[in-house]
Amino acid sequence: FEQANTYYHLDRAQDRIQALGFNDINNRVQGATVDAQTADNSFYTSSSKRLSFGTGGVDDAEDAEIVVHEYGHSIQDDQVPGFGGGDEGSMGEGFGDYLAVSFGLTLAADAGHPQLADPACVGDWDGTSYSTTTPKCLRRVDTTKHWPEAEAGEVHDDGEVWSSGLYDLRGQLGGDVTDKLVFEGHFLLGTTATFFQASQALITAAEF
Repeated sequence: FEQANTYYHLDRAQDRIQALGFNDINNRVQGATVDAQTADNSFYTSSSKRLSFGTGGVDDAEDAEIVVHEYGHSIQDDQVPGFGGGDEGSMGEGFGDYLAVSFGLTLAADAGHPQLADPACVGDWDGTSYSTTTPKCLRRVDTTKHWPEAEAGEVHDDGEVWSSGLYDLRGQLGGDVTDKLVFEGHFLLGTTATFFQASQALITAAEF
């Protein structure tokens, strides 16, 4: 099941990217291991270009949003080889969360399925093994965190600044427009971009 689930969601994510008009974003074979470690952690490795999913708690490969989140790291590494300096560690985590939520909202609607879960809750199935919130979530994309006052010095926490900004933009512009701007903005970044530079890249992309 986990192999099929991972394949399905990676395939539908790439279909979505190409439907938005991009044929040059991570258009490559994506390797993935669904039982890479027993720890409750998943990751992308730039040297091997592989996704690795942990089996601690709820197996991560069972949760579509975890699968798509990790695919987000592969996408950014493909668009900007060496991505990860400056504020990009936090932006990478925030983008992965946004990507999972935005694609989930779009693809469920396209398939005629109702959105039964809290749309801003990331990893609600994975979160059942550890979250103390209601609903249970790994993270959320609708926080009111603002940079730099909310800086915590931890990439996943600080990533909520970026994901919430993108999610708010999505609410104003819609999924298709925002997703396109985010992808186009990535092409304008170097390997050590700041939050400010990334926000300016979105504005520049919108002016094209």
